[in-house]
This record gives sequence, structure tokens and C-alpha cells, in this order.
Amino acid sequence: MTDILIKCGDIIIPATLNDTVAAKDFETRLPLTVKGYDSGIDYCCTASEGKCDDSQRQAGWKNGDLNLAGGWFAILYAGEEQSASYTDLMIIGHIAEKDLPLVHKLPERVTLCIEKK
Repeated sequence: MTDILIKCGDIIIPATLNDTVAAKDFETRLPLTVKGYDSGIDYCCTASEGKCDDSQRQAGWKNGDLNLAGGWFAILYAGEEQSASYTDLMIIGHIAEKDLPLVHKLPERVTLCIEKK
């Protein structure tokens, strides 16, 4: 597990990367800057997927999960209850529930700087 910070202007969101192959590969790319937008349930930012173990892919998410799949880095902040229909997700980390209100302060379009804590 690796602690990271997701920064957008003066908003700093702490998160933790998990021990998946994809998360470990993602960590080697930090610091990383990605650009994206708020879709209503997540912030979608273009990012190359990198290495992963397909056996670690899953369906659905928990609010606060970080996903890296299909050319997207996403902060999944809502929609957990209906997320089971989303398959092929590679969850690489998580934002604690107590820090999720920080995600709601982000603007509609974002430039996120992700770095190790």
C-alpha cells in the first residue's frame, strides 16, 4: 500500500494505492498529471493503462475507488449501488470516505497532479 496525494489547485485529496500489479506499475509513473472531467459519478481522465494482471479485474466499485482501465484514470465518487453492471475495472486504490467531500469541491474540468505522499 502506498499513500498518494491527488492535487487540483489548492484541493489536496489523500488516497492509498493497493497492492495490485496495475497499482504498482502506476506508482512507477508518479508524479503524473492527467486531465479530465466530471461525468456525474466519477472524474474521468485520460491515462495509459500500463501493466496489469487481468485476474485482478472486477465488476463494480466502492465509492472512493480509483480505477485505471481502458485508457482512463477515474476517481469513482458515486454510483456504487448501480456499479455492478460496469465490468473490466482495474481498481488501483481508494479515497477514504472521510475525504470524499474533497472530491465534490473539484471543478467540472480538472487537471490532476498525482504524487506519492
